[in-house]
Amino acid sequence: MNNFNDRLPNLEVKTYGSDDNKIKVIEGILKLSSWSGYQSRQGIYDSIDTDKQSDGTVRVQIGGDMVVDNPEVAEEHVNAYKYLIEHQHKLKDIILNSLFINYKKLQEQYGYEIEEEKLLMPDIDNTSQFKNLIGLSSVHLLNVSKDNVAYVGYEFGCTWDDEHGLGVMTYKDRIVEIGNADSSFLTWIAEEDLESNTE
Repeated sequence: MNNFNDRLPNLEVKTYGSDDNKIKVIEGILKLSSWSGYQSRQGIYDSIDTDKQSDGTVRVQIGGDMVVDNPEVAEEHVNAYKYLIEHQHKLKDIILNSLFINYKKLQEQYGYEIEEEKLLMPDIDNTSQFKNLIGLSSVHLLNVSKDNVAYVGYEFGCTWDDEHGLGVMTYKDRIVEIGNADSSFLTWIAEEDLESNTE
């Protein structure tokens, strides 16, 4: 395993599971000031962990749902990390604008009664109103890349779905998919997009 802290800061190898079924994962923390002021979603299953607004601290994880015996930080992860840090405010705006465009459809999909909708999924006029509805929990640097830059997933907790959350898969500044939280870390979504964009 490479010395990944020389390449990306604040990462460590964590082992999950039992003796018979151990999984090694590289993960750590990252501070994205662009997402400060939103809900703090560092609790279990992306739940709210404090009444205070987020300071932008989120989890970062290498590999998404791909399980490998010896996970490592590759050049494409480093390049994606640098890209998301340098362009974080632009990327936040792109994500929120895409969510705003899809929000009415999501409201219809969830179909809350009027009182529940006002509480969990109210009508909004602009993207700044998402501050009270969502919070970034994790950033996933996937093991799928194009032109030496990894796909990146953004995993959110949201008021309208405590169980499944919200997920956004990106490649650089392009939205690949918006869906439940697993849309942010499922390798096949990135692979499918990569295949369709290289044909």
